[in-house]
Amino acid sequence: MKTLSLLFFATLLFANSFDSSQQSAELDEANTLTTSVIKLFNQGKYDEALPLARRVLQIREKLLPRTDPQIASALNNLGELYTAKKDYKAGIEVYLRVLQIHEEVFGREDVNLVFMLDRLAVLHYAAGAFRETENAYKRMLALREKTHGADSTQVAQSLFALGEFYRARKQLELALDNYKRSLSLYGKLSGVTTPDFERVSDGYACLAYNHRKPELFKELAEVKKQFAPPNAAEEPAITVLNGKALTMPKPEYPDAALQRRLSGMVVVKVEIDETGTVIDARDMCQGPPFLSEAAVAAAWKARFSPTKLNGQPVKVKGVIQYKFAERFR
Repeated sequence: MKTLSLLFFATLLFANSFDSSQQSAELDEANTLTTSVIKLFNQGKYDEALPLARRVLQIREKLLPRTDPQIASALNNLGELYTAKKDYKAGIEVYLRVLQIHEEVFGREDVNLVFMLDRLAVLHYAAGAFRETENAYKRMLALREKTHGADSTQVAQSLFALGEFYRARKQLELALDNYKRSLSLYGKLSGVTTPDFERVSDGYACLAYNHRKPELFKELAEVKKQFAPPNAAEEPAITVLNGKALTMPKPEYPDAALQRRLSGMVVVKVEIDETGTVIDARDMCQGPPFLSEAAVAAAWKARFSPTKLNGQPVKVKGVIQYKFAERFR
């Protein structure tokens, strides 16, 4: 009887050793496949990468605990592929699983959830799920307020994200409220000359352009004045430059925009050097696709007289508005 027991025990040891070796080989396979997935992703070969990424997830889910970081990593890679392929529904399903894992590991009130909530907010918006987008941004804001305090740059970031969301949804008052709070925080914490303050200011200005409310520019100037350092040198105001250029070529109306019956206004923010040459141009207010690219291309070709401050040529920033009227075929 003892001999049988010892033999049975030895058999179990051998079986466990075999299983462990087999598991290790499969996990090694998953790691090798992950390297291939990343390489194919970087090459833009999403369809080739997708079955490999699914295989990695299958292996790791079979062999590892449900909340293992390697499973979350496999899900994240799969989500990135779905996002790149614009399969937003599938991407959302995958990232919700990652969020659930993070909630189990860190807890539902942990700030580590913010990154995944931000990813989901972007995908929800792309999929047209606007209520879910808003809820994700609001949850991010609450987590950051709890962790970092109400007066923090992290909270300012979330307020800006909410402002951008409400601006895109044409909800003027909600957008204004979040932009104002974000501007006040950035102004107090990092000053009015930082890229963060400028980014929120641009969003605020876009509300004025899009809703035809010029009084908002005065409000924006007051906020900036409130947080500007004492005796700060006066900067040239950012103005509309239409009609002030030496040359301002008209943008082409792209065929792709005509086929999609696109029209509307594009506001291009430009930076002009001391000689009047455009040295930077970008779509400030996220205008219609295709029209946006055409407007920016035209703005690069504009030429201005030098702007002088106290008699000296200076770099300045301004906006050029391009209105694309209906020209459908």
